[in-house]
Amino acid sequence: MKKNENVRAIDYYASILKGTKFENDSREGLYIPYSEDFASTLGLPGKVGKFTAPNRIVYQPMEGQDADEIGNPIEITYNRYRDLARGGAGIIWVEAVSVCPEGRSNAHQLMITEENVPLFAKLAREIKDTCRDANGYEPIVIIQLNHSGRHSKPKGTPEPMIAHHIPERENPLMSEDRIVTDEYLTELKAKFVECSVLSERAGFDGVDIKCCHGYLYSELLSSFDREGIYGGEYEGRVRLLVDTVKEARKALKPDTILCSRLNVYDGYRFRHSFATDKDDSEKYDLTESIRLVGELEPYIDLLNITVGSPYYNSDVSRPYRVGVDVPPTNALRAEVRMFEAAREIHRAYPKLPCVNTGISGLCEKSPYAGAGMIAEDYTTFVGFGRMSFAYPSMAIDILKGRFDDKKCCVACSGCSTLKKNGLLSGCIIRNDMYKKIFREFRANNK
Repeated sequence: MKKNENVRAIDYYASILKGTKFENDSREGLYIPYSEDFASTLGLPGKVGKFTAPNRIVYQPMEGQDADEIGNPIEITYNRYRDLARGGAGIIWVEAVSVCPEGRSNAHQLMITEENVPLFAKLAREIKDTCRDANGYEPIVIIQLNHSGRHSKPKGTPEPMIAHHIPERENPLMSEDRIVTDEYLTELKAKFVECSVLSERAGFDGVDIKCCHGYLYSELLSSFDREGIYGGEYEGRVRLLVDTVKEARKALKPDTILCSRLNVYDGYRFRHSFATDKDDSEKYDLTESIRLVGELEPYIDLLNITVGSPYYNSDVSRPYRVGVDVPPTNALRAEVRMFEAAREIHRAYPKLPCVNTGISGLCEKSPYAGAGMIAEDYTTFVGFGRMSFAYPSMAIDILKGRFDDKKCCVACSGCSTLKKNGLLSGCIIRNDMYKKIFREFRANNK
């Protein structure tokens, strides 16, 4: 539903706060772009390296946690991605895929190996074929590579591998042998490069070296106290990411897209927090983020910008106002902060295509904000995460000017709750299978 012409854009978006204690908060200084021309604006093609995305909509990487015990995609995985492919997004970003057994986030996370390249090739091929058959074009398909670090649960129970201690999150403090060695990290760099080449061989158009949301590469960015070559001063903390990107670029074919989903602001409410104002965790300081992107820019073709962590401050990275564990923060302010951080990075490097994040939190108003942000140069592409779980046909509906409010994400964070608890993950509102899984989980955890 578009806004009344007499209503300010920020007041239109502020309706997401209705029924919360923030409903009457001041909106002075807050701004989110607005455009009613969402079909044609989000339908514009966008260049990424040698590729051209058929539109500006990105389906963000969202873990379904439905691989088999050794990380192979199975039929439920293929079905999920076929549904997304029919949805018509210009870029489909395949969820986090582990590069090694010990780095899996759960017992059913995808993992790419020499042996299962054909299964991942089937996944990449089916995404492209399904979208082409349904919509007449192929999306750009990117695979995200990751090591879960502190959040590793390869057998379903925590087996953390940490970059440094976080006293505020460890009670009691973890043993020293949980801290990964410099030697391990150097070998891990080679593993990421190896898996990048395997992904290219499988037919993915691009590879993402994941560095966000408190996983291992991301945690290193705030390893202020770590000794050795991967911690301490800025150069040490960014070393593993920068070196991995450089080595991957050398190993991949020139036309293969190389990218990174990067936390440009952690916003954690403790000291080990990257790009965070030292006096106020709700404010970002992008000095190091902008410097880091400058080091990556010569080697990457696309930057996927994100913030926060679903483990530490989900209200920062995935603002929500209803549902599970409602946070004591203003979702509208969190949306504005995410969009403005992405805008600052984008305008610092205008030639580097970027994807912003968090727009699903605006629910039925998200197409208007997405079009507005493209029109006002906040970003190159608009990324939808939770919305793609709830409403997989969203992109093609937007492009045809028929966005259905009744199918959209309600920003309840139920899918995140399933993810954090190691369960099959999807929309608990729009999908009966995940609704049943969530109800059983709640019944067993009263």
